[in-house]
Amino acid sequence: MSSSYGTEELWHLTHGMRRLVLTESARDAQRIQVVEEELAIARRKIDNIDHQLYAHDLQLRKGRDVRVVPLPSRGGVRTRQRGSGLRTRGGSTSRRGRGTGDNSE
Repeated sequence: MSSSYGTEELWHLTHGMRRLVLTESARDAQRIQVVEEELAIARRKIDNIDHQLYAHDLQLRKGRDVRVVPLPSRGGVRTRQRGSGLRTRGGSTSRRGRGTGDNSE
C-alpha cells in the first residue's frame, strides 16, 4: 500500500470533508436560530415583567402620595369639608337653607 494518494482519491476525501462541514454548519445554523428564537421569547417575557413591575411601582408611589387623615368622631367627609375655610357667626344660613346660624348638623 502506498503512502501517497492520487488526485481522484484526494478529491473524494476533500469533497466528503466539505459535505461534512456543510452539514455540521447547517445544524449549527439551525441550533443558533432556535437559540435566537428562545432569546427573543425570553426578552419579551422580561419586557412584560419589567412593565408589570413599573406599573406596580407607580401604584405604590400613588399610595405614598395619599395621606390617611382620621375623620372626626361624628360626621365624615362632609363635616371635614365644612370645617375648612372661613366661618361666620350669627345669622348665616346653612346649605340646606335653614336660617338658624348653627352649622353643626
